This record gives sequence, C-alpha cells and structure tokens, in this order.
Amino acid sequence: MTSGVACNLDSPGFHALSEATKKVFGYVEPYSITGSLPLIRELQDEGFDVQTVGYGIMATYHAQNEYCLLSDFQLGFKVLCNVISILEKGE
Repeated sequence: MTSGVACNLDSPGFHALSEATKKVFGYVEPYSITGSLPLIRELQDEGFDVQTVGYGIMATYHAQNEYCLLSDFQLGFKVLCNVISILEKGE
C-alpha cells in the first residue's frame, strides 16, 4: 500500500517556490492534484523538504494527446533558477 503526499506549506522550500513562481508568472496559486508518489513519501520520511511542481498545460495532463510547450519548460526553468537563488540567499 502506498501513502499520499502532502507538501509542507510552511517550509523554506514552499516559500521559495511560491516567491519564485510569483516573480516569473506574476502570481502564485498553490494547489494539489497528485495522488500517491511513494518515492516522495520516502524522501519526506528522511527529512527532505519535498515540493512538486508543474508548469505545463493542465488541459492535456495525462490525456491521450498529452503534450508540452518548450516555452512552458523555459518558464519552469526560470522558476527553479529563482528557487535556487532565493534559498542560497536564505530569504
């Protein structure tokens, strides 16, 4: 049996991810759509601050014709670069 995932909304990682997303997209709207991810639970149990992200096209999420845009990957990459910068500064 697998267990579900609940990311810590008070963690430094969550705050950095929220700030970085707002910086790139102009807004942030956290939500959860994932089911059970056993590896994530194992990492959390070991003390890691785990967050899951996605910046793709919601309408195609797990659809038969699922696809992505390179422009979405580019924006997601900018977010993750900002997360690293924020965490390095200790903000």
